[in-house]
Amino acid sequence: MIDPTLRRVASLAAPLLALMIVGCASTGTAPVGAPTPAAVATDAAPAASAVAPPVDGIPQVKVTGALLFQLMSAEVALQRGEAGAAFATYLSVARQTRDPRLARRATEIALGSRATNEALTSAQLWRELAPDSDEALQATAVLLVSGGRYDDAAALFSQQLKKSSAPAEELARTQRLLARAPDRKAAYELLSKLAAPYRDDPKAGADVLLTLSAGAHAAGQSEQALADARAALAQRPDFDRAALVVAQFVTRPDGKDDPKGRADAAALLDDFLARNPKSLEVRLTYARLLVSDGKYEAARTQFALALAQDASNLDALYAMGVLSIDRPALRADARRHFERYIKLLEQSPSSEPPRDPDPAYLNLARLAEEERRYAEALTWLDRIDGGEQYLAARQRKALVLGKMKRVSEGRKLLAETATESDAERQQLLLTEGQLLRDAGRHKEAFDLLEGALKKSPDDTTLLYDAALAAEKLNRTQLMETYLRRAIKLKPDEPHGYNALGYSLADRNLRLQEAYALIAQALKLAPDDAFIQDSMGWVYFRLGKLDQARTYLERAWNSRPHAEVGAHYGETLWMLGEREAARAIWRESRDIEPDNETLRNTLRRLKARL
Repeated sequence: MIDPTLRRVASLAAPLLALMIVGCASTGTAPVGAPTPAAVATDAAPAASAVAPPVDGIPQVKVTGALLFQLMSAEVALQRGEAGAAFATYLSVARQTRDPRLARRATEIALGSRATNEALTSAQLWRELAPDSDEALQATAVLLVSGGRYDDAAALFSQQLKKSSAPAEELARTQRLLARAPDRKAAYELLSKLAAPYRDDPKAGADVLLTLSAGAHAAGQSEQALADARAALAQRPDFDRAALVVAQFVTRPDGKDDPKGRADAAALLDDFLARNPKSLEVRLTYARLLVSDGKYEAARTQFALALAQDASNLDALYAMGVLSIDRPALRADARRHFERYIKLLEQSPSSEPPRDPDPAYLNLARLAEEERRYAEALTWLDRIDGGEQYLAARQRKALVLGKMKRVSEGRKLLAETATESDAERQQLLLTEGQLLRDAGRHKEAFDLLEGALKKSPDDTTLLYDAALAAEKLNRTQLMETYLRRAIKLKPDEPHGYNALGYSLADRNLRLQEAYALIAQALKLAPDDAFIQDSMGWVYFRLGKLDQARTYLERAWNSRPHAEVGAHYGETLWMLGEREAARAIWRESRDIEPDNETLRNTLRRLKARL
């Protein structure tokens, strides 16, 4: 087994060392040790006598036959996996010729075979022979750190900082090297010592404090990381990078997402933008925080401001499309944003970071499908011929074919779709069940899912979908049996509680039990719009219309859906707000004209839109 400490050293310092001589020979894995007899014999060659005075710090070494033989022998030994012999030869010849390039090559070989002590020996020689080389100094300092010699390393890093014309940038490079040190706490203490003279610099101080924040974070000192980032922002109140770092640490104080932290971070960024409205990255981050808190309209406002500043910003374009897609009145905007997003990707396919257009194709297909332009939806889906979205595109295509009354063709498409795992095969089976349910072929859907359940009786996803199919056949007792089994198997999964609770509430049965089930679901997933809808509906059944309105309004604003709109509208209707109810129902009809719950609600209330 390779010593993990040596593995870390190699990964830390190897990027500093590139091949300077003889070409790109592969590094062997044998450990560096004493030189072989052949290597000792070649060391006796009179290479030193062939050295002329140096030019630009590089000695003018005459390439004699003996010297060439030594170097070729070392490379051949390396090819054979005899790294010890190769290292010994290069180190010996470097000492004789005083050529720093050979010392660098020896260091590279030692690092390649995880020989830390030998690497330090040759790195120190390299630095001695090339005292002005930043690479030699860094390599030596890094190797000293890996050996726990922090004071010795501090002197070298400090030397490099003093001669640098940009100490903040140099300190940042040093922090990235120290982030891989075996003792992170000691590395942060070293970084703090190096940064001390520059913390209060009027030009570079804020950057230095952010570097210290990164060092504290790497060392696991979250409170110190936040304190350093706050100090950077206090020193430069318009420093957007500092604001983003503070927001990041506030949002995830212990590495885990925290709702209160998100709210505090959003307030901080909102205040920063009030003072610095042109900070695009801060605005985008603020908008994403609003999305994570379900504040979609506020997020749309921020993304719109970002687009006003940069009309070609891909993040803002895609986000605006996603945030507009669920609102019938904004569908044209959603389509426009997605189409521009795709056009920009086509014009600049090498965007950084690389972007995949397939999610936009899926969303454009969804827009076309919701507007019953099924042929257009298929055209968008057919653009997805591989990648992460391929399976989702095939599933969506099958469902679109079903809406075109081409159910058999949709089932055939699913059957012919290649899969790589049991999970993917199950996704296709569940899609087939939905395809049959959407076509009103509930018995076939139930038989398909029940057959799958016989093979996997403890699969909670299958239990859930089979329960929905059973309900469509009015087999409510079987539905309840399936859902209770799903709850027993996965008590931390909210959807079983919600489905059973909603089913009871919708049939106006055992309402207290329904309330308890939905309350448990809401506890597990407080931001789920459909569970909020269920809670609103059970309050409606209990005659608590004000509480019902609160939950249904929240659900509607979070996730406009025809069934949610049907419930919300009926609650408003019963509260005497008839015009508001009609407005919600009209929007629900635009979302899904054939929604059964909406149709039944309007028929039962004899409401005209």
